[in-house]
Amino acid sequence: MDGMDHDASPPAVELPVFAQYCSRRLRRIYKGVKFLHGRGRYQKKKHEPDAVKDVRQLHIPLMQAERAWAYAMDLKSQLEQKVVTQKRQHLIRRLSKAATHAAELVALTSQRCDTRTQVEAEAYSLWMAGSVLLEKESDWEGALARFLKSRRLFEELGEVGSFEQQGVCKHFLDQVDPTVRYCQYQISRKGGAAPSPEELLESIGGSGTDQLQSKLASMAAAAQAQAAAATSSLSWAGETLPVRDESVRIPLHAAQELQAELDAAMDTDGGEVEARVSLHDRQINVYAEARAAIKSVLALGQGGADSEQLRGELMALDRAVQGLMLQQSMQRNLFLVEDAEARFARAQRRQLSGQRQRGERERPAKAEDVVRLYDALLAIVSELNELAVHVGGAAGEALLDDCAAKQAHYQAARALYVAHSLLAAGKFGEAAALFGRATERCQQAASKYEECSSPDQQAGVQLEALVAAAAAWGAVAAAELRAGGLREAAAAQEGLEGMSLQGPGAAAGRKRARPDAYLAEELDAWESFVGPAKGQARLCRLPPALRTVPFRPIFLDTALNYIQAPDLTHRLPAKQQQPAAQGTFSRLFGGWR
Repeated sequence: MDGMDHDASPPAVELPVFAQYCSRRLRRIYKGVKFLHGRGRYQKKKHEPDAVKDVRQLHIPLMQAERAWAYAMDLKSQLEQKVVTQKRQHLIRRLSKAATHAAELVALTSQRCDTRTQVEAEAYSLWMAGSVLLEKESDWEGALARFLKSRRLFEELGEVGSFEQQGVCKHFLDQVDPTVRYCQYQISRKGGAAPSPEELLESIGGSGTDQLQSKLASMAAAAQAQAAAATSSLSWAGETLPVRDESVRIPLHAAQELQAELDAAMDTDGGEVEARVSLHDRQINVYAEARAAIKSVLALGQGGADSEQLRGELMALDRAVQGLMLQQSMQRNLFLVEDAEARFARAQRRQLSGQRQRGERERPAKAEDVVRLYDALLAIVSELNELAVHVGGAAGEALLDDCAAKQAHYQAARALYVAHSLLAAGKFGEAAALFGRATERCQQAASKYEECSSPDQQAGVQLEALVAAAAAWGAVAAAELRAGGLREAAAAQEGLEGMSLQGPGAAAGRKRARPDAYLAEELDAWESFVGPAKGQARLCRLPPALRTVPFRPIFLDTALNYIQAPDLTHRLPAKQQQPAAQGTFSRLFGGWR
C-alpha cells in the first residue's frame, strides 16, 4: 500500500492491544510529518537531529520503543504459563530493540529539546536498558546501576513540573522500585554484598549524573521563574496591584503554592498540628521575603517622571503584602486556638468524669495557654487595624469594621478562659463576674459583625457557642460562690453558738484543753469560762500561780587558791632591791610592811 512503511505493516502474528495501538499511531505520525519509507519497496530513513522540525517526529522512536516493549511483555506473560526457549530469546530481542529506540530518542532530544525533555528521555532509556539486563540475568550489578540512576532522575523530575508530569514520574517509580529490590536480592544470593549506589553510578558514568543534576537545577530555576511570571498582580482588600519586579514575583508565587498546599492539608481530616503550623510559618516567612524585596526596590529607586507613581505602587504593594502576612498569622493562631480549646475541653471532660486517659498520652491545655493565644490574636488585630487606617477609602472602612468585630470576639473568648483560670483557683466571685463580662462581649461582637459589609457566618456560630458556655460555667461559679457563703455562715453560726453563757455543756464548739483553765490562760478559745456554780466566772488566777523564772547563774572560781604567782622582784627598781638596815623591831616583825 502507498505510504505504508515496513514496520507499520500488519505482522504475521497478532500483536497485543497496546502494540497494535502503537502501530496505528506510528502510521498516523508517518503520514502527518511525511516521514514515509517509499512506495512499494521499503527504503529505511534515519532520524537526523537537524531534520527534526515537528515535535511529532520525536514520537516516532518513542512509539517504536513502546511497541517493542509491549510485544516483549506479551511474550513474558506467555512464558509464565509455559517456558519456551525460542520465545525467551524473542523476548530479549524485542527488549533490546526497545532499548535501541530509547537511545535514539535520547540522541534526538539532546540536540533539539529543552532540559526537562532531555532528562525524561535519559531516565526512560536507562529504565529500558536495565530491563534488558534484568531479563538476560547475566549482569545484575549493571541492571541495578541503571535502575538506580533512572529512579534518581524520576525522583528529581517528580519534584518539579505540573501535576500530570508528577503523576507520570510516580508511575515509573512504582515500576522501578520492585526491580531495584529484585536486583539487590539476586546480588545477595551470590554471597556478596551489593555495591554502594555511588560505585554503581560511577560504573556507568558518574560524570553524566553530575551533568544531569546541573540540568535539573537549571530546569527547576527556570520553572520557578516561569511560574512566577504568571504572578503579575496581587489582590488584597478589594484592590488589585501590579507586581512589576521579578524579585517580588518569586516569593509571592511561592506563597500561592504554599497556600494551595495549606488548603489541601486543611481539607483532610486530622493530620499533624506541627505540619500545618509549619506550612503557616513558611508562608509567613515567604511574605516577609517579599516585603524585604519591595524595600530593596524602593531603596534602589531612581528619579524620573514615573518615579513617584512607581513608589506609590510599591508602597501600596508593601501594605498589601503586610496585610496578607498579618491575616496568615491570624489564621495560624486561630488554628492553634482551636487545637488548644479542643485539648482543654477533653481535659475538662476527663476531670469531671473521673476517667484517666488511655493510649497515647496527650498534653492537656490549660486555660492560661488559651489566654496567651488570644493575647497574640488581639495584638495582630491591633496591627491590622493600624494598617487599615493607612489603606483608607471604602476598603479601609470595611477592614476597620472587621477588626472591631474580631477584637470584641477575641476579647469575649479571652474573658471566658480567664474566668476558667479563676474558677480553677477557687476565686468564684471574680470568675462569675468574668463569665458575665464574656456574655456582654459576645453580644457586642455579634452586633459589630452585623455592621460589617460581609458578615461572617462562622463567627456567629462561634459566638453562640461562647454565650452558651459562659452561661453554663457562670451558673457553676455562682453555685460555688453561694455554697462557699453558706459554709462561711455555718461556721460563723457554729462559733457564735460556742460563746453561750449557759456553761460548757451547752456549747457545741471545741472543748477546753483543761477543765480548770482560766480565761486569761486560753484567750483563743470560743467558749465561756464559768465556774462550777452559776456566776463564778474563771477570769484570772488570784494570786497568780507560781512559775519558775530563769536567772543569771553564779560562777565560783575555786582554782585561784591553787595558783602560785611568779617572782617578779627582778623587775623592781634598784633601790628597792637592796636590803635596808633592820632593827630589833624590824627583825621581829619583818613580814609587816
